[in-house]
Amino acid sequence: MSAGGIMRCAERRDLARLAEWLCRVSSVPESQCLHSWSGESPDELRERLAKYLDDSELQYLLLESPGRLSGAMGAEYDLSLGRAWLHGPHVTDEDWEGGADTLFSELLATLPPEVEHLTAYVNTRNSRARGFLAARGFSERDTESHEFWLKPWGDRGVAESCTVDLGPEHRESFSVLYDSLFPAAYYSASRVIEMIGRTHHVDVVAEGSEVLGFAVAASEVEEAPGEVQFLGVREDCRGKGLGRGLLQSAVNWLFDEAHVPRISLNVDADILTARKLYESVGFRLQFSGIGLGRSRSE
Repeated sequence: MSAGGIMRCAERRDLARLAEWLCRVSSVPESQCLHSWSGESPDELRERLAKYLDDSELQYLLLESPGRLSGAMGAEYDLSLGRAWLHGPHVTDEDWEGGADTLFSELLATLPPEVEHLTAYVNTRNSRARGFLAARGFSERDTESHEFWLKPWGDRGVAESCTVDLGPEHRESFSVLYDSLFPAAYYSASRVIEMIGRTHHVDVVAEGSEVLGFAVAASEVEEAPGEVQFLGVREDCRGKGLGRGLLQSAVNWLFDEAHVPRISLNVDADILTARKLYESVGFRLQFSGIGLGRSRSE
């Protein structure tokens, strides 16, 4: 028995109920954690959680009061990176702090030992979660991020002819550029390459084998929203329209090949030119969030 009820690990049979509960609780900006829910339907969220659980990359704790779910907190993790992305804490009991503390302490104790760094991502208006995490050693990023969505429309144009699929000859150059632009990304360059053809697609602009820019698109769960996860152009090649061509290529692949119902992407608030680029293609702002992080041992 724990504060607020009985705690146990979620199993696959719990995911439909958990997904509906998370969608309801997180629909209010003041209680939204963006790793938990960023606009999917309950069915889409259930499929996403099931995929992570089946791949042994998810731990979720449930706090149950008589006849109802009163709290939940989870984490997606990548053991090769030693990182975990927190879901929550989410608590609906009157004693929010007590339930959240119980969930967090137990989750920290049960995560695989390989997990060394914890990351959270909450709506900027979720002051309760921000304060809770700050009190437990999490540091906020200096800038907030914006979540944009794009839905299919009639005439998207065609992908720029200068973009090509990433081939074997591009891999070394892509890895160097990717790691220089996204040194703390949740996927390494080698992991992205490994996922090409399964869940990921990479378009590049290249001169021979030298990659000048790239777009990484992902469709990880069937019939769920897709993502433009990474878009980057070498510094000396910017201002030439390469970013727009790469973004258009990624959008076309996600809609025409992966058949996703919607595309999301995330951009830091201080990258104004990137935000203007996304909006010019049709993306619209949905949420604003702030990232927080700490090492597990702190």
